[in-house]
Amino acid sequence: MSKFFINNNFLKKEIVFFLILYFTLLLGFIFNENSTGGAIIDYLNQKKISEDFAKEFGQTLFNYDSYTTRHSPVLIIFLSFFEKLNLNDYLIRFIHLNLMLCLPVIFYSCLKLKYEFLKKEKLLLLVALIFISPTFRSLSIWPDSRLLGLAIFSLSIYFYLKFDKEKKFKDALLNVFCCASSAYVSPNFSIFSLYFFVNFFIFYKSNYQQIIKLTLLNIILSLPAIYYIFFLDINFLNKPAAVTSIQNNNIFFNNIFNNLLLILSIIFFYLIPFIFFKVIKLNKIYNIKNITLSLILTAVSIFFFDYEYSYTGGGIFYKASIFLFQNNILFFIISFISILVILNLSSNNYNNLIIITLLLVSNPQITVYHKYYDPFLIILFFTIFRFNLNLKNLYKNNNFNYIFLFFFIFLIINNIKHIWKI
Repeated sequence: MSKFFINNNFLKKEIVFFLILYFTLLLGFIFNENSTGGAIIDYLNQKKISEDFAKEFGQTLFNYDSYTTRHSPVLIIFLSFFEKLNLNDYLIRFIHLNLMLCLPVIFYSCLKLKYEFLKKEKLLLLVALIFISPTFRSLSIWPDSRLLGLAIFSLSIYFYLKFDKEKKFKDALLNVFCCASSAYVSPNFSIFSLYFFVNFFIFYKSNYQQIIKLTLLNIILSLPAIYYIFFLDINFLNKPAAVTSIQNNNIFFNNIFNNLLLILSIIFFYLIPFIFFKVIKLNKIYNIKNITLSLILTAVSIFFFDYEYSYTGGGIFYKASIFLFQNNILFFIISFISILVILNLSSNNYNNLIIITLLLVSNPQITVYHKYYDPFLIILFFTIFRFNLNLKNLYKNNNFNYIFLFFFIFLIINNIKHIWKI
């Protein structure tokens, strides 16, 4: 009986905690929080398109590539129905904000499925990190396709984890459907279908019928997008990443070495608190092979590195290096550490290596924004990445409080950066 009351009391505290987090989100909504810096501009640009969809749906759909956006039209079309009803903009945004609460709910469902040995109330603490994500907060308040895409993609992860546990083919089918749906909302998620397919192929390698079914389903689900982009020639993807920057007009990889340093440094940033408190355990870091390879990759990448501050973006370490020292030296040092750590976590682990590779190629444009990986990486860390995890350390000696503080400070920095226009 006493145990029940202890758990019940803990759960009440968690509910209060999440209500406070939701309240901060509402405050952000009232005061037009824009933690990512570009959320308002992106939303206003897309709102014009949404209004056009409400007025002339067919004309807007078949001339979509004439607009200065590479965002998928799916969310914009959804919002246009509210425009057609002449709903107030604040109400449209408020509806969207509450709909996006599905992301932490889905993430929690994934955690419950994967870590059934842990108390549910403890798993809620990880979910709390979503609420202090600058991207989650900004793109909930200012509707953007990336967040809805992430929510649907997280649902595909849920069905993958369910398949991994129960080995039911229907869960594989649902995974493929959700992954494809997320790609229609935010195309960058399409590349991750390869990860799921590889794992399904390994499991069904002796059952070609199931492989053929999954392959056909992937092809069928991709046909509308192929027809729209390639046959109707409405290639909205080949648009500037930022409407204010001429340099961002290339959809294709300008320099893969830029991506290597920038993206891996961003991944490392999210790993820092979990590694420091040994929630994610490293193997022996002083591995000569990994150190040598890291030095070679860093040196080659530095030699070809040509990312410019004027492109905007770059991630927190790149920005900090420029802001503090007016050069890339600090960023290059951290990049070496990032490569070393990620090699450590990926050595002899094809699963992690595939995910890292897909993260590197999921952003083909010249610009690299931190928001593309926030809170995406946290969700990946605790769902499909195969790290040496010790989640019990998350709750020892106030470790979670410090981890929460780490990401909360990051949120504050993002808002200060926006206010000071750094």
